[in-house]
Amino acid sequence: MTLRAFLLGLSMAGLLSYVESMSAHGRGWGGFTGSAFATGAVLVLVVFTLAVNGLIRLLRRRWMLSQAELMLIWCMVTVGLTFPDAHGRFVYSMVACGPYMARRADIAWEDEGALTHAPAPLVISNDPRSVAARQYYEGSGGRVPWQFWARPLAAWSSFFLLMALAVFFAMGVLRRQWTESERLMFPLARVPLEFTEGSATGGWLPNLFRQKGFLLGLVLTLGLRFLRALPLFFGADRAMPLAVPMKDVFSLTPLAAMSFDNFEFWPQAVGFAFLVPADVSLSVWFFFWVARWELQAVSWLRLSGYGGTYGNLMGWQQAGAYIAFTVGLLVMARRHLAAVFLKAFGIRSADDCEEPVSYRLGAWGLILSLAGCVAWYLWLGMSWLWTALSLSMIMCWCIVYARMVAQAGLYSGRTIWQLPRMVHGLSGGYGMTAPGAVITSLQDTLFVSGSSGYLAPMAINAFRIAEVFPKNRRRLLLPALVLAFLVAMACSTYGLLSTAYSMGGLNMVDSWAAVREPQWRFAAAENIIRGAGQYDKLYWGPLAIGAGAMSVLMFLRARFYWWPIHGLGLLTCSSWNAHRLWLPFFLGWVTKVSIMKFTGGRTLRSARYFFIAVILGEATVDGLSSALRILTQGATPAF
Repeated sequence: MTLRAFLLGLSMAGLLSYVESMSAHGRGWGGFTGSAFATGAVLVLVVFTLAVNGLIRLLRRRWMLSQAELMLIWCMVTVGLTFPDAHGRFVYSMVACGPYMARRADIAWEDEGALTHAPAPLVISNDPRSVAARQYYEGSGGRVPWQFWARPLAAWSSFFLLMALAVFFAMGVLRRQWTESERLMFPLARVPLEFTEGSATGGWLPNLFRQKGFLLGLVLTLGLRFLRALPLFFGADRAMPLAVPMKDVFSLTPLAAMSFDNFEFWPQAVGFAFLVPADVSLSVWFFFWVARWELQAVSWLRLSGYGGTYGNLMGWQQAGAYIAFTVGLLVMARRHLAAVFLKAFGIRSADDCEEPVSYRLGAWGLILSLAGCVAWYLWLGMSWLWTALSLSMIMCWCIVYARMVAQAGLYSGRTIWQLPRMVHGLSGGYGMTAPGAVITSLQDTLFVSGSSGYLAPMAINAFRIAEVFPKNRRRLLLPALVLAFLVAMACSTYGLLSTAYSMGGLNMVDSWAAVREPQWRFAAAENIIRGAGQYDKLYWGPLAIGAGAMSVLMFLRARFYWWPIHGLGLLTCSSWNAHRLWLPFFLGWVTKVSIMKFTGGRTLRSARYFFIAVILGEATVDGLSSALRILTQGATPAF
């Protein structure tokens, strides 16, 4: 960990965050995020490891970037890119959407509705006649009226920072339990670690390039991408997709109620499936099919309101599984957590000298940051009950998603349960305030269901990677990550607001984030406030099924070592991402089990290097494609 690595990581985090907000969300030229394995971070890592280090080696070998320096840059970039992906993409449109859309005759948010009761610090104005909101959506030549944005930016930024600190401290507290006691695989951390191993040790290339399996995987991956890009040379608008028409196949059959999607095959996911334990990859595709048959059974039984990928059965069942899984994780970590908090309170000593976050800082930082979040909620008019439930469910999602990425390599994950429905249902409607309805509805997108690029997986992966840093400098990682997040927040804010006021939010390519999602969230808050819909209904049956099934699976895993099915798949059995992950995870599982059964350890190691090449090759080409589109202002087609 050196000053030059810190400055490089900080500058790359800021630059890519600005470009992501301006290009991907505004002008549609290309983006670098979208998952917990951001292509922008991969591209930066590959360029610095191969190109920059190669140039430095021509000057003086000992000036080359070491593995620890490259990993610091990687950690800072991955953390920084979470803001434009998960938060910046939506929050500014949510600030301006209420007053702008309320001008329409068919929307009644102004008359004691969602706009009237929206906390004033969270929106640009509670008045539909707001000029700043109109200019955001219709354009004003690029000049941002910062005087109107100062208050909402301060209010939202304070919560983003408090929540980020809570996540950092929570992941810092859990690091030793997950890495040393449970020995999770951390595939998203292992890939960059293995890629940079041997950097700056004398050779031109890292050690991986000496492995035949890696070279074979790289050649085949790049060759396949070239074949898919061939139509571009003959006038096509896009490269050849690896389409899997599951919906078309089943839509005209008696099994149409299984609710399949047509999707594009992700080779990268096969690689991650191969890197994780076979029982984990098995559970991902196994429970996807269990969920399909559940939906089919609902159709046969004619239970209205329960069917579909995003219906009440799948949503509430997933929520129950999340809650039970979180409780189970905390129970398994009870001795470690006791040691952490006993040391924090000065009751008992524990050795934490090798931890990137000390036990005392982690425990007290978590307590104080969560207390700050509670104060923020109460200040804006949310009740104590809704505050407790909202914060608990957000932290539940953070812990579970971090675990899914660390243990299963599920780099693309998203919930189908909705925060306002969970809070309203679990509370029975008690403690509901109109400002609370607006806050939970907006925060569902910002912190739970809007993206696959949330902070928690990047934080736990960074703390796992911290093992390559010198012991006396590991404590510098947390300040570096926090600064990267703050710089990314500032650059993303400027990039998106300047783009919106230049071209108009209505003309932004990412219309879902700019228009449809904010409008839908205000409409959801409106329904809660006016008592419309079934937001206050608690579906006990699916909730109990999810919680009970997860509890049984966790008990069986803890009691019987030979139990073959992991419960992780139940957490992601029905979502947009699940439809795209089940087939790659099935292929990764079949490949790994077949190699283990019919060949030996040498083949298994070669296959491991092969799939690391597939992962890096796919992500690097995606990053290069986006970079070229941005540099040519969209003139180059995506390949």
